[in-house]
Amino acid sequence: MTFNMYGSGGVGRHRRQQQKARRKGMMIVIFLVALAGASFWWGAETERTSQQAFKEKARELEKQRAGLESMITNLRSEVQSTQVRYQQLETKYQQEVPQGEFKNLTDLVRKQLGAGIKPERLAFVIEAARPPKNCTEPSVKRFVVKTPVYNGPHGTVSIGNGVVTVTGEGEAATNSNSMPEAWYDPGKPVKIVFIEIGGKRTVKEGLLPVQHSLVIGNKEYRFTVAAGDRSFISVTSDNCDYP
Repeated sequence: MTFNMYGSGGVGRHRRQQQKARRKGMMIVIFLVALAGASFWWGAETERTSQQAFKEKARELEKQRAGLESMITNLRSEVQSTQVRYQQLETKYQQEVPQGEFKNLTDLVRKQLGAGIKPERLAFVIEAARPPKNCTEPSVKRFVVKTPVYNGPHGTVSIGNGVVTVTGEGEAATNSNSMPEAWYDPGKPVKIVFIEIGGKRTVKEGLLPVQHSLVIGNKEYRFTVAAGDRSFISVTSDNCDYP
């Protein structure tokens, strides 16, 4: 009797242990399944959130691209408008502001007016100007330029049978040792003197070539003074009826 009761209690205890083990295993399985489900849900939620973020970022970038394209279009339009305006202003400037020889004449008229010449006098002289007529053939003569080192002969030329005498001075050229030579330096300013038959002197200073004209009696004498061979200046001249 005692043996049977002991055996029955051992079997019950064994069964309870098995049930407990099964419950524990079941709980582990449920936990693992729940963990897997939670992980899947978390991954899906993270992916969904990432996709939404990417879509939002894409929309933002698209808006920025559209804004930049609009800005570029506006800038191109402004550049084209500016170029057109610049061309218009340049054309207007060239039409209204004196250029070249016309500018030189305008400056000369302004200078003469500033010096006290009456506008009527200037207008009379301009209207009296005529194209040259009965001009002689150009002739070329030369003279030796005086320098601080040289003041010898052949330093003048006579134009129009002595009506005008031309002479000149210049700076001495230097050698490789910076020592002055006897001849002038044609690359530096010179002083050209035109002496009329009555003794009147006109001085022109500057770099060669130098152009000048004189009205003496009923003739206009025109001169172009340029560098010649070493030591020399050449004078090309002619004369025309005046006026």
